[in-house]
Amino acid sequence: MKLLTLARDLQRRKGRERQHRFVAEGTRTVEGLLASGLPVTGVLVSASGLEDGRTAALVAQARDRGVQVLEVGDAELMGAADTESPQGILAVAPIPDHRLPTPMPPCARILVLDALQDPGNVGTVIRTAAALGVSATIALPGTVDLWNAKVVRGSMGALFHHPVLAMSWEDCAAQLGLAAFVIMAADTDGVNIADLRPGQVPDRVALVASNEGAGLSAHLASAVTQRVAIAMEPTVESLNVGVATGILLHALREGQYRDVSAVSS
Repeated sequence: MKLLTLARDLQRRKGRERQHRFVAEGTRTVEGLLASGLPVTGVLVSASGLEDGRTAALVAQARDRGVQVLEVGDAELMGAADTESPQGILAVAPIPDHRLPTPMPPCARILVLDALQDPGNVGTVIRTAAALGVSATIALPGTVDLWNAKVVRGSMGALFHHPVLAMSWEDCAAQLGLAAFVIMAADTDGVNIADLRPGQVPDRVALVASNEGAGLSAHLASAVTQRVAIAMEPTVESLNVGVATGILLHALREGQYRDVSAVSS
């Protein structure tokens, strides 16, 4: 399949699943992909894109690596892109075969995405998870495709090195159970996460990020063993899922290091 036709096919989830490839759009995203060391199928660049020095440097870098580069018209590139501003360049690459860490670290955090449908939010929480040392992110059914172009771009390159996996709840529960993870979720009636003291933060936590409107899926609601809350002013009803997830992951990270400090002192 020709590169331009392939890129167009990858706009659709079924195309990505069939080809087992994804599209990285925009200068910064392509830059991150090339820097990651992952294999790259090819690069599409427009005439206007080549006028930008940073983009031209990326094209030269791709060619030096033996990656196919195809120069196309601006309209053709826009037709192959999913986002509104691909910045004159996009790349096609195989979807990495991510797996859960083996063996699992003694102190580990897993992020579980429960039917999150906004690609921008999903990209943000994956980026946050990678920044805060989460071991992997699991996407349950109902969650937007992890390799949607908007998710890839929103993750700011985190998808290229942070393990992300899509799996059924049954498989997820089995994996978490085998590794003795405590499943934690946000709940306004839960314990204030800032009040958790050393010894109260489990060594292995799977934090659930759920759909703001729908809340936890039924199977997850019954599986959660620890509920935590974020202290907020009473005039604010809720937080964006990306913001809330970042606060909770940071608190868990701080709790993890407090536990280590308490043991070593």
